[in-house]
Amino acid sequence: MQERQMDLRVQKTREAIKKAFKEMVCQMDAQKITVKELTERARIHRKTFYLHYTSIEALFEDMLQEAANLYFSEIDQIPPTMPMMEINRVFFTYLAKQDAFTERLISAESYRTFGNKLFMTALKHNRQRFNPYAHLPEEEQNIVNTFTSQSSLDMYRQWVADGKKIPLERLIELTGMLLNYGVDSILEKTNER
Repeated sequence: MQERQMDLRVQKTREAIKKAFKEMVCQMDAQKITVKELTERARIHRKTFYLHYTSIEALFEDMLQEAANLYFSEIDQIPPTMPMMEINRVFFTYLAKQDAFTERLISAESYRTFGNKLFMTALKHNRQRFNPYAHLPEEEQNIVNTFTSQSSLDMYRQWVADGKKIPLERLIELTGMLLNYGVDSILEKTNER
């Protein structure tokens, strides 16, 4: 019985830390987040924080892994050989339904390093499932992977910066065409109208 109470206390403490951290991410830039303020908001002692995390960066890592795991559960529902257009749909649909914390972690300038890391983790996961570029030399795969991951990420960030004025379905269509066919596909489609 005492072990269960301990587990519950540990769980509640972690939840308080994460809740305070999410609030802070939504309210301030990354470099302003401190253990001192986080522990005050979570109403725990600094030593208690360090029982759970070695640093603020370790907390970031934990939160990024949680976000990555949620994405993995979404992407793993589609076949690994699914065309780029469908992968793009899952990617943008997943991001569009995230909370303010995840959106800010990915989009805000001061969190870019963390957001980029999250997406490199997601890309690695996707390539372990299926690598359509395996026939290319590793250096060329790196270029293609950088293009697809950074382009997707930057297009999402721009959509957020523009206040999400483009409907999600149009965003998915537009970004899918760009990733699949490049800018020429947009020009061709525009000339057809």
